[in-house]
Amino acid sequence: MLLEKLGIYGWTEKDENLLLACLLTGDPLLLIGSHGTAKTQVIYKLAESLGKKFIAYDASKALFEDVLGYPNIQMLKQGRVEYIPSTVTIWDKEFILIDELNRALPEMQSKWLEIIRSRKIMGISTAVKWCFSAMNFSSYAGAQQLDEALIGRFALFLYPPEAMKMSEEDRIKVLTHINGDDGIAISEWTSGKNCKTITRDDTTLTGETLSKVLKKSAKHFMKLREHMNTLPVFLAKFSELVLKETNGTLSLDGRRLGFIYRNILANRAVELAKTEICSDATPNLTDSARYVIESSIPVGLNDASIKRDEIMHKFEICFDLLADYFKDDSELSKVNLVYELFTTNDFMRKAELLIKHNLSELAKTKAWNDLVNNDEDITLFAYSALQVETRRPGTVPKEMIESLSKKIDFSKLCSESIPRLKNDQIEFIEEIEDLFNQETDLGRIVAYGCINQLTEKDKITQEDIEETKTRIQSEIETFNKLIA
Repeated sequence: MLLEKLGIYGWTEKDENLLLACLLTGDPLLLIGSHGTAKTQVIYKLAESLGKKFIAYDASKALFEDVLGYPNIQMLKQGRVEYIPSTVTIWDKEFILIDELNRALPEMQSKWLEIIRSRKIMGISTAVKWCFSAMNFSSYAGAQQLDEALIGRFALFLYPPEAMKMSEEDRIKVLTHINGDDGIAISEWTSGKNCKTITRDDTTLTGETLSKVLKKSAKHFMKLREHMNTLPVFLAKFSELVLKETNGTLSLDGRRLGFIYRNILANRAVELAKTEICSDATPNLTDSARYVIESSIPVGLNDASIKRDEIMHKFEICFDLLADYFKDDSELSKVNLVYELFTTNDFMRKAELLIKHNLSELAKTKAWNDLVNNDEDITLFAYSALQVETRRPGTVPKEMIESLSKKIDFSKLCSESIPRLKNDQIEFIEEIEDLFNQETDLGRIVAYGCINQLTEKDKITQEDIEETKTRIQSEIETFNKLIA
């Protein structure tokens, strides 16, 4: 663990990797946690080890004049906007931390937006490459609601560990650690000798290793973009599935999807680099990708009462449904099948996918449950599935057979179930009733579904009748193949 060498204890390897992933890409990171979890210290030590010009701004009290400096009157006379720099202005800083972010008043939050996203102020560029932030939980006194646009500027959300949630070994390291502002007066009585547990030389040495890891990670990042060239397709399908499963609650916009894409690549690049340089074991790609995506989604960040657990549970189900993408070397074929299974409105296609394709048990179980628990008419699907089950026992899960039987509406097996025709449609009543003259119950169920769609048209033509007749025969053939 590189963070331990900087005096930061209790972090998991996967959180350290995400932190390094943001160092690699420069995408903004938000640390969220209780006071005393070394949120500020971890960022300061990273900047110090890498030798970057660093400053931490306290968003609860920093004035923007502190960040900008004061206008240069002489330049204003010449029609140019410039600010007089000082030791606390942002212009020459490479690495900044915006601390106590959710204690900033809304009008001040909006002023940080441009800096966090584009490292500019009113369109004027700064030297900033890394812009990280930290805040306490929203339950803290004095905490403000974060603007949703501000939350959207952050690529990752990490929760540094509290001492009492660490292992005893790490807790002992924390309590014996002396660094930063700790014990600053001791050197007054020891002829300048301090008792810091991490020396400047230690920090510099760790910074050298960190630089090697990041340089190696950058090479892996570029290669992974080519190797995982179907990742954008996976994320596009994943995001639509999540939107559907959460009933629109979790909608991932383009910026968020871009963050997730880079986060997955950068995190994997860091894992591979640490394997080569630090001899770390390479984590399982599926597990790490899952954690990256979870850490990229800010659900419930403002309001702890939001059903984050419920939403994230649905998110995890969606990921598990499509997880074969990461197991099979970025293979999209199974992803495409599962995606289609849960997004198509064509029950015939659902039946074909469930009965003919070798899908995961999770995908099949969820699909069966979704079908029997919704309010839609699935007579055709249920009838066909049960017909297959009689010929090939085990096709339908045992616990679903009774529920499927109840979903069959036998009232749809006669021409009386045809919706009432109106106006000019009446002249085709005999042709439409003839379409019901099928030899089997399956044929009549198929006919009902096709005729129902036909009668929804405002105007019916003879050509529509013929097309419906052809479609009925085609679907009967398809289902006969499934049943055979």
